Parts: sequence; structure tokens; C-alpha cells
Amino acid sequence: MSAGAGSLAGRRWPGALAHRMISVRAAALTVVLGASTAMAVSYAPVPQTLLLGGVAGLIVALVVVASPALSAVMLGVSIPEIQDVTGGHLGVHVAASDVVLVLIGARVLAEGTVHQRFPALSALRRVRVPVLQYGWMIALVLVFHLGLGTSLKSMQRLELFALPLVVGAYVALRGKHMLVLRAYVLACTLLAVVWPILNSHGLAGQFQKNPTGGFIASALLLLMAVRPLRRLLWCAPLLLLGVGLTASRGAVLALAVGIVVIFAMQGAAGAWRSQIARILVVVVTGVVVYLFLPASITTRLTNYTASEQSRSSYALEIREQYYQAAEKLIAQHRWTGIGVGNYSTGSVADGDFTTDPHNVILLEAAEGGYLFAASFIALIGGLAFALWRMRRLELAVAAAAVLLATFAHGLVDVYWVRGTPILGFLLIGMVCGLAARQRASA
Repeated sequence: MSAGAGSLAGRRWPGALAHRMISVRAAALTVVLGASTAMAVSYAPVPQTLLLGGVAGLIVALVVVASPALSAVMLGVSIPEIQDVTGGHLGVHVAASDVVLVLIGARVLAEGTVHQRFPALSALRRVRVPVLQYGWMIALVLVFHLGLGTSLKSMQRLELFALPLVVGAYVALRGKHMLVLRAYVLACTLLAVVWPILNSHGLAGQFQKNPTGGFIASALLLLMAVRPLRRLLWCAPLLLLGVGLTASRGAVLALAVGIVVIFAMQGAAGAWRSQIARILVVVVTGVVVYLFLPASITTRLTNYTASEQSRSSYALEIREQYYQAAEKLIAQHRWTGIGVGNYSTGSVADGDFTTDPHNVILLEAAEGGYLFAASFIALIGGLAFALWRMRRLELAVAAAAVLLATFAHGLVDVYWVRGTPILGFLLIGMVCGLAARQRASA
């Protein structure tokens, strides 16, 4: 071997070693997290728990570390899976998407530790102001309500919006974001197809119709706004049917808001004609689907009168009671609230007990006072403004549509639970990652 070849090999070795160290550290972190998660969710005795935990942790670690493509697919598929994988044992709702996000986040941390830089975090500079101000407000509220339970729930609140932002940017920087979106659309299509089966066998309660309808509506918005997903347009009729069969009025509201956002943003970018055509196709298909829905569902979807005369009216009546109870609670804790995750009103005996007022603004005001609610509004508004400035990026339109559609749905239903807000924040992270890639290649 010549001296030149030897020196070249010497220069390559540190890079290969660093790459190998990334894999080793990431694998160690993901194995530990995967095993710990499997042990936490298992109901078996300790020896079997250890075995299941080790196997599950190793499998997940191999998928997440060795195959970025498979980890992206796992992320997309996991978002609509909203069941609590802990069986309620931890006191906080942990969905499959939470586990996958934490595992990918561990890889981001491991790679950043080796390279001493975090490109995913750098890519999020465009949205740092609204994100950081809300994060600081969560910390401030926690100061007034220190406790183990409140700390865990505050950490989960951060995980529900901050971690998806980081993971979304990371996935986009690696060019795997479309795999996440395709997997999500296909998973929601499958959920839309099997929903009648789940409902008829009494399993619908494990998924809950309102978040399910919201997930399916978000998949439709992705099909409308993202051109690379056009090969999956055959999913649109099934998704529309799924939204209808869930009978979720909040999901219908979310879909309408999302369509308006897409129309406004793509129209501002000069794509009026193509967008009008897509919206007309969706509307016509939706009308056809509506005509074939059972009368019980169409009655529910068109009933907006609060009373005790029917199930659909009673759902609105009980929400009115939730709102009134929340307003009374807010009046008692105007400035410091009761702490993140500590909301509780009503009683089981009276049938009006709830841990969420089904209005995210009222929830924020009850948890941290008026300033906390204002901070949340600033988070959504600031992110929407940042996406408007990046509207030339196609994915920014989809991100704004899903973000604001989910927010609108959260005004009449539960927001911070079941993985509901994850997709919107994940898309924002992807947009920031794509903008960073575009800026680097310019």
C-alpha cells in the first residue's frame, strides 16, 4: 500500500468510527427505552416481563436504529393508534406514537451527542419564539403546582408538541417525511374501513369516535394539499365514508376549517384553479357519501340543538354543562390555575364528571390561568404565521391545515390526549426541516 493510500485510510477511519459510535449509542438508548416500555405495559410476572421487555426492546431498537425507512413507517402508522399501551397503570395516557417518538428522539439525542450539533433543533429556529414561550409558561405553571403527578403531566404536555417538532425536522432532514405521511394516510384508510366492524362489536370505545374522526379528516387534508400523495387518492372516498360513519361533528368541523385553510394558502400562492377542482371533487364525493349514510348518523351530523331529547342533543347538552363548570373553576383560579393535567369537575353520581371541558381554551385557562390560555393561543397563532411565511413550500399548506383543523376540533372536544395534536406539530417540524434543506442547497 502506498503512503498516499495509507494516509487516505487514516483520514477515513475517524469518520467511520464516529458513525459506528452513533449506531452503538443510539442502539443502547433505544434498547433501554424499548425494554422499559415493554416492562411497564406488561401485565405478566417479573420473569416473563423481563423476557418480553428484552425482546420487544431489541426489535424496536433494530427497526428504529438500523432502518430509518421502517422507523418513519412505524411513526406514521402509530399516530392513529390511540389506545393507552400502559393500561392506565402510569396515570398518564401513553399511546403507541408516544413510544415511537421517544425512541426516535433518543436517536436524535445520540447522534447530536456524537457530532456535538443538533441540526433538527437548528431547523426549528423559524418557530422558536411561539414554542419557547409556551414551554416556559408550562414550567412557570409547574412552579405553582409542584408535585410528582403534575410534573409527569407537564412533561407529557411538552412531549405532545415539542418532541413531534424535533422528530418532524429530523425526519425531513433525512428525506423520509413522505414515508411517514403515506403510512399515516394508509393507516387512517384502514381505520376508516374497519370502523363499522369495531363499532358493531363494541370496540369503538377503545378508539373513541371523535379523535378517530379527526385523524381520518387530517388524512383527507393531506391528500388534498400534498401532490406526492396523489397516488393515494383512491383512499379519499373511503376516508370520507369513515368521517361520516364516526358521526363526529367535531371532525366535520375540522375538515371544513382545513379545506378553507388550504384554499386560502394555495390560492395566495397562485394555485386557485387546481385547488378549486380538488375541493369540488371532495365536496361532491362527500355529498354522495352523505346520501348513503344511515338516518341515525345523518340526524346526528345535522343536529346542533342542546337538549335531553336524543343522544345527539344530549351530547351537546352535557358539553354546555362542561363549559359552565369550567368557567366557574377558572373564576376561582384566574392567574395560577390548578396545574397542568389536574382538571376535574362534576361527579360520577350526577353523570357530569370530566377531566376535560372539551374546549382547549377553557382547559388552558383552568390549568394555568388567563395568561396560560393566552400563551397557548400565541403558540397556535405564531406557528400558523410562520407557516404562512413558508407557504411556498407545499407541505406548509398541509401543516397549517392540519394544525388549525385540529385546533378547531379542540374547541369542541378533547385536544391534549390520545395523540390528537401530534400530526400537526410533526408536520410543522417537517416544514422547518425542508426549509433548512432548501436553504443549505441554495
